[in-house]
Amino acid sequence: MATTVSALAGPRPLPLVGNLAEFVRGQVSHRVLDRWADEFGPTFRFRLGGSDVIGTADPAIVDVALRKRPDAFRRSARVSDVIDEIAAHGVFTAEDDKWRRLRKVAAQSLNVAYLRQYFTTITMVTERLLRQWETAAGSGESIDVLDRMMRYTLDVTSGLAMGHDLNALENTGEGLHSRVPMLFPAFSRRINAAFPYWRYVKLPQDRRLDGTVGEIEAIVKERFAQARVRVAAGEPPSNFLEALVKPIENEPGITDDEVFGNVLTMLLAGEDTTSSTAAWALHYLAENPDVHEKVRAEADEVLGDQRLPTDPGTVGRLKYAEAVVNEVLRLRPVAPYLGVETKHDMTLGDLFLAEGTTLFLLTSYGARRDTARFPDPDQFRPSRWLDGAVKTEALPFAPFGNGPRFCPGRNLAIIEASIVTSVLARAFDFIPDHTAGPVEERMAFTVFPTNLHLRVRARA
Repeated sequence: MATTVSALAGPRPLPLVGNLAEFVRGQVSHRVLDRWADEFGPTFRFRLGGSDVIGTADPAIVDVALRKRPDAFRRSARVSDVIDEIAAHGVFTAEDDKWRRLRKVAAQSLNVAYLRQYFTTITMVTERLLRQWETAAGSGESIDVLDRMMRYTLDVTSGLAMGHDLNALENTGEGLHSRVPMLFPAFSRRINAAFPYWRYVKLPQDRRLDGTVGEIEAIVKERFAQARVRVAAGEPPSNFLEALVKPIENEPGITDDEVFGNVLTMLLAGEDTTSSTAAWALHYLAENPDVHEKVRAEADEVLGDQRLPTDPGTVGRLKYAEAVVNEVLRLRPVAPYLGVETKHDMTLGDLFLAEGTTLFLLTSYGARRDTARFPDPDQFRPSRWLDGAVKTEALPFAPFGNGPRFCPGRNLAIIEASIVTSVLARAFDFIPDHTAGPVEERMAFTVFPTNLHLRVRARA
């Protein structure tokens, strides 16, 4: 006989709010879920408001749920509704046939051929970052690493997405570059809100959110009109937006709203998630000088007298730098869990789930608990990715998801983070700066580091 949701163990809920207060306290909901899995078992029950939610780190259940999207599972309606309400529909929130069509568009625009064309933008922005860190090395200033990495990835992503140079790295004034990083926290705030107040009254933060989204939409529409002209004239696509103009065989054309949704998805995913991974990588190098030296030695060998990688093939030879990135993704995953809903009644293993049941899939839990595949799981050890003992994108390590809805931007994220790790480690010595307090982390739709500061010296 199948186990019912009500029979599962879990934390004791409070009246009305359930376990919501504990879940959101301190903005470390991912650690709360891990703690509940440790205490109540890999599959457990908790309550958010008046609704039961299943948390599961069971690899078999997680694997089925990921592989059976979008047919048997959909993204949590609460998440999708909030995002769709803020911005246009894109591949991130789309479901069923609409997702299949938009997925083809996104995959076409992020394929290997286009990545080669995009590399000019990555090189330009990386050179800009290097110059800025050289200035910081000369002045001795403390670097807010996450802020710099967010500016770096925002410049790269806006260039790749729509051929627009925000120059966030060098622009210290007010502007779109300073407002985009606020979008993910806004998503998180609304998703976890007990009541959708913004539908009835707009606070100043809500008006700023609307203004930021409108500003991005205006740029996207202008650039898309220019892209249509370029592509119609026979010019090859040079950015994601221009690649969206190219029709896919047997598929209807993409609408303006879908263009905006897809570009906004790329802009946010590229800026927020990649920046956190790169920032954590530099933190771990600063705390592990022996690893830093290995990254530096590899860069010396691969790059020779070149200051930067010149093509994706060169980045592909930076195997140890990529291993550092994979180890960071294991220890500090940007998206450690995923909320989904069942689309019909089903039984997973011996657990019966009714239609509409919400599950939080703890996609990274096992990568920090599975001592058979990851000996000494709490240790930062990039070499574990070089001996063939573990594989990327296989549970319990799935930082970019798995199955049909595997993240199409995975290659771009790995390339960016590997370049930053290698180039900066080669050029500078890192000195941790804990003046602002210990390095911690916070969850605001994605997980990011806090108080991560470094001082740097030019390599002797």
